[in-house]
Amino acid sequence: MKKFEQQNNQETVYNFEDLRGLDLSQKDLKFIPVEVLVSTDFDTQTKWPKSEKLPSGFHPEKLLEESKNPGLEIKELHREGIDGRGVKVAIIDQTLSFEHGKILPHVEYVSNIIDYKEYGDAEKEEISMHGPAVASLLVGKTCGVAPGVELVYKATPSGRDFNHKADALLDIIESNKKLSPKDRVRVVSCSIGYMEKNPEPGLERWIGSIKKAEEEGIIFVDVGDRNGIDFVGGGSFADKDDIEKYDPALFFKEKEKAGDFNSEIFMIIPSDYRSMSSNTGPEEYMYNGKGGMSWSVPYLAGLFALALQINPGLTQKELSDLVNKTASVNKKGLKVVNPRGFIKAIQK
Repeated sequence: MKKFEQQNNQETVYNFEDLRGLDLSQKDLKFIPVEVLVSTDFDTQTKWPKSEKLPSGFHPEKLLEESKNPGLEIKELHREGIDGRGVKVAIIDQTLSFEHGKILPHVEYVSNIIDYKEYGDAEKEEISMHGPAVASLLVGKTCGVAPGVELVYKATPSGRDFNHKADALLDIIESNKKLSPKDRVRVVSCSIGYMEKNPEPGLERWIGSIKKAEEEGIIFVDVGDRNGIDFVGGGSFADKDDIEKYDPALFFKEKEKAGDFNSEIFMIIPSDYRSMSSNTGPEEYMYNGKGGMSWSVPYLAGLFALALQINPGLTQKELSDLVNKTASVNKKGLKVVNPRGFIKAIQK
């Protein structure tokens, strides 16, 4: 990723550039295309120039605020009381620095957390960007798909060693056995994927723990097709609730141009152009232009939690089948998840 720079006395910003925490107040950005600026990353600590030095139609503070909306009418469901209340979910991800005192949990999700545990060397790691992001996208008060749920958070070390992730998931399974059905964790969100043909430390244990969780009735969501849903990211910076504005993930656009990827065979679950909790402070936010599959996972897990609020007896297969059945296709020929249609199908 290239850094902000000046070329031939003209300011230059690149697609997907990281502008978080930068002071741009003295820069003249009015000739930078809006499409480039909305693809960047920035946060509430980024200092922007005055409006006359920004391109027409680009309002970073407004964009950050509006991009807290999960989109596709999720907020309308919340206003109808469908917010996941009464459902318990878990996230397995990187540290939130909840117990070891580096920083307070973010205002987006601090009141949702009912249990927090760190595994391995997670307590030695700096607060991550990833953990606060996925927590806010799932349960956040303004950013989250399911802000009414109770959250069990399992912090594991960064990297591709699956042993601690397996420990965390097995702990969830064992804890559930001590609880009444209504008090058990129903959904687990873990924004990581794997390939069985590519052995990694602890992978066999991780796969075994996932199978065990599913046998115990836990709905498990990760970056993979075992959810019964072939999905990719995508989004809209123009109108989060208008399906016609949705495009495939920026992450895959180059592959699509090269003919290595066909977005039309996948379902879009929002990931791009989203705002979320930042790891820089308990009231700080960041905007992420080019999201990844990591952001789609908590969205889907949150959608499942909304469904379980209405019908706690639904299984993972039933939920996945309904997500597939109720998806919409926009005029661009893109299949997009349809939260309202999904919830209506459950309410019948």
